[in-house]
Amino acid sequence: MDAVRCSVEYLSEFSDCQSHSVRVIQDGVNLFLTRGDRDVLIFNIQERRVTTVMLFEASVINLALSDDKHRLYALCANGGLYCTPLPPQLSSSVRVNKSPDSVQYTVPDDSIVLKNASLQAFTIVEKILVTLSLHKSVWSFDLYEEPGSRPLHKLACFQVVTLNTCCLNLTDKEKSVSSPPVLTCIYPEGSTSVSTDQSDLRPHLEPHLFRLLFGVDASLVNSPVILCGLPDGRICCFPLLVPTLAGPTGEQRSPVRVLQSLEQPVVFIGTCISGEHGPQCLVAVGQRGKLLIVRSKQASMEGKKADYSFNEHSVRGPVLCACVDDKRLYYSSLNDLHALQLTTTSSSEATGTESQLQALTSDSLGVCRAIALAGPYTNPTGSVQLLAVSLSGRLLRVNLPQGSENVPRLPSSLAGQRVKDLLASIANIWERAESLKHKLQEKNESLKHLNQVINVCSLMLDNHGNEKVCNMGTKRPISCCGVARWSSLLQRDSLTLTCVLENSSGCTLEHGWTLCIQVHPLSKGPNMEGSSGTYSFPFMKLDSGQKLDVTIPLESTGGLSLPVKVYCSLVFSLSALFSPEASSPGVSQLLTEMGSISAPLSTLTVDWLDALRLDGSFSNGNIRHNTVTDGIQTFLRSRGAITRDSDTTTKSGPITVMVRVSSQLLNTKLHLSATSSTERCMSVLNWLVSPEERGQMSVQSPVVCAYSPDGCSVKLLVKEVTLGDFCSDGPLEVLEIRVESSSVAAVCGLHHAILRRLQVLLRDAAVKCVHTKQLKAQSLIEAVRHVESLYEDLQDAQNQEALGGTMKTNKNSEILFRIFLQLRANPLVIL
Repeated sequence: MDAVRCSVEYLSEFSDCQSHSVRVIQDGVNLFLTRGDRDVLIFNIQERRVTTVMLFEASVINLALSDDKHRLYALCANGGLYCTPLPPQLSSSVRVNKSPDSVQYTVPDDSIVLKNASLQAFTIVEKILVTLSLHKSVWSFDLYEEPGSRPLHKLACFQVVTLNTCCLNLTDKEKSVSSPPVLTCIYPEGSTSVSTDQSDLRPHLEPHLFRLLFGVDASLVNSPVILCGLPDGRICCFPLLVPTLAGPTGEQRSPVRVLQSLEQPVVFIGTCISGEHGPQCLVAVGQRGKLLIVRSKQASMEGKKADYSFNEHSVRGPVLCACVDDKRLYYSSLNDLHALQLTTTSSSEATGTESQLQALTSDSLGVCRAIALAGPYTNPTGSVQLLAVSLSGRLLRVNLPQGSENVPRLPSSLAGQRVKDLLASIANIWERAESLKHKLQEKNESLKHLNQVINVCSLMLDNHGNEKVCNMGTKRPISCCGVARWSSLLQRDSLTLTCVLENSSGCTLEHGWTLCIQVHPLSKGPNMEGSSGTYSFPFMKLDSGQKLDVTIPLESTGGLSLPVKVYCSLVFSLSALFSPEASSPGVSQLLTEMGSISAPLSTLTVDWLDALRLDGSFSNGNIRHNTVTDGIQTFLRSRGAITRDSDTTTKSGPITVMVRVSSQLLNTKLHLSATSSTERCMSVLNWLVSPEERGQMSVQSPVVCAYSPDGCSVKLLVKEVTLGDFCSDGPLEVLEIRVESSSVAAVCGLHHAILRRLQVLLRDAAVKCVHTKQLKAQSLIEAVRHVESLYEDLQDAQNQEALGGTMKTNKNSEILFRIFLQLRANPLVIL
């Protein structure tokens, strides 16, 4: 099948249409269109816009124009036949309404000229209204005078009995789509109606074939003939102006007779193939593709009487709509729009045999989904124009070039080469399309990935902005917590930190995210310059509700230095948004300069309390500090002071420091529910040594014996003490937290860790005490005197240190150590 080179113009677009309910009529530059709803659109083809919208009471089924083109008839789903005058600007040559907006007009109820629920189709011929209705298995043709007054004057009525459609073998799809009857009027050549300017809208036949088909009476009075294609496939006809005759017994004889049956619903009836005296062919098209062509036969040489022939042909179905011009039949099969050449192969042959019918060829116009056609019309340039409405509601104008049926065919060799070239072009275009599709998919995936990253960053920024809310117990969507634990490897104990990254948000952490953990000791010794470290843990995917556990060592090459600050953050590498082969040099350079996004998660502090070992003992490989001198050296090195080796004598006995805290303060902040003194002491001790096990009692005694990180044994105990002479309001209940160890470094580190926890406890929220304690002045005076005495001893030590010398230095160390012990022997009470 050859494709005719035609052009398609897009005129306008409406809403989606129903294939069985679209009707379109063209009258000059105006197009009347209904899509199966209540609206009838009047579209101006030259201006390419809808000028008027006529709104009816119910869905419009069919349309027709009056003979004078001044009135519009519309059959609606409620059984009403409306007759409404057209707007004045449509019938005049000069438009009155020049507004770019369309005018909406509601058709009143008094425009109904006929009300019949069984009405199926109608047409207007010679000022006579012809209607077709179906009632109780009987088709009824009713003729009325054209509406000029109410009620209508009925002229005649003819009836035809319906047939059983089961013999047509209709498919379920064809039964579900209603096929309305087709009413067409065929005029004889030479009638006054055909000689008007709109002759192309009025089908007519040359006199010889008209007389053969419809009889001498209709030909003598030039009566138009009504042809009706019924849904059962029958094509019925009757003359309009010939009076009915009486039968032998006096009854009125029906003029309706059946020309032929297509055995499938009829879609179109028209005339084609113009000759010297008019069209020489009657054409009918069925829904499933059966084509009926009725031609006249010339008188033979033997003198036989001229006759006509019914020839059938098949085209590709289903046929939704069709129209004809002088030489071609145009029909739509939804997949394509075809042009079928109806002329014979040779002009010298005039017999119209079956062999000539087999030579009919159809061309593809390359337009799909057409469900309604108007035309065809020949413009001044000689090309044929079709107006088509697509299933999606688009109005298209199809232009066929002049003489398109005479386009020569290519030789088979050139056609084969043309096909090869087209296939090669299609392959090249397909490769380019696939490449572009792949690039678009990569960009879409990158944008989706970037959007996910921005959502994750927004979640973490919102949480950091509401840090107070998070500290009060609200769980963060993405959090990271850590627990310090001791592990033994190769007979050596080491302290490690296990961090748990938990994703409780609705987002997924995909490829490109990395958990970064930075460890910074708060105090450095002389051999611990490079003790800070950064650990990175990339992961492929962390879905919502999943966790990621990682473990890092806290001991560096310079040894273990406590306390340490641990900074946890999520880092996203922007290079993960692009595939390696898609990254251009410019993108690579940009990612080198600004290649990541860092979002902080949490900050942890690991101190001596976190590093306590409550069970077991240290391996022999660990170093223990048993002397006071070694302890002082370790403590001073941990604070950044450089000391020399000395021969200071050791001091026997454990070193003790204590912290006193108001019982009311701890009860309020820790929400202690214990009633007895022992249970309160165990709860406070459990809060100090096991903060991650809040709510679980891992301590069963108010005294805890453990090992410090330097391997020395330490003892933590909590007891309740009553201070009778501290407040003027009466005795004050305090909890005394005591640390005992032979290691000065352990005592100092644990003391600092306890004070840090109390500082965090006081910083989180203010404590509302029931009443304010009034301290006794005498207690304050004694505390001030004690501090002044210690200050004087410190001044003497500084003066002696200025003199230098080894003996002086050792003595100063003893003085400083004594001041340290005295300061912690009688601490102030934390209220």
